[in-house]
Amino acid sequence: MEARLIALKLLLDELRVPAEINSVDDRKLIQKAVYLGQLTGVDLGYRFSWYLMGPYSPALTRDYYSLAEAIASDDPGAEGKQLHPDVRDRLQRVAGLLTSLAFNLGQEDWLELVASVHFLRRVSRYSHERAEAVLREKKPHLAPHMELAEEALQRAGLLQ
Repeated sequence: MEARLIALKLLLDELRVPAEINSVDDRKLIQKAVYLGQLTGVDLGYRFSWYLMGPYSPALTRDYYSLAEAIASDDPGAEGKQLHPDVRDRLQRVAGLLTSLAFNLGQEDWLELVASVHFLRRVSRYSHERAEAVLREKKPHLAPHMELAEEALQRAGLLQ
């Protein structure tokens, strides 16, 4: 297994995100977890742009398909390997974000919301009002929970 796939697997394991890609929700969960994980300074080299479900990395898509193939072929590449303790500590900053604070949103929708709010506010540099308008237009099912996502991002030190 290539080093970048091992790093991806270890990051997902640390955040308790399964490396399964059987459904759109599985893949969305991986995309958003890696996006948030990289915000801690753990840079796996994935670059994200805005897409239908928020921040999206084509390179990450290629890698999680390659990772799934490696796992399916019983490649032991990540066995016995661990993240450096400093990296694990950094990832703990966002671990709490992976649990939905909105009682009627599943984990994958919650992460889509949190990652989207961060991307719109910090990467696109939108004001709260403009980000909220984008969410209302593009993600009306998530927009009512924007305040919760902003509060969670602020507690994690990712949004001031």
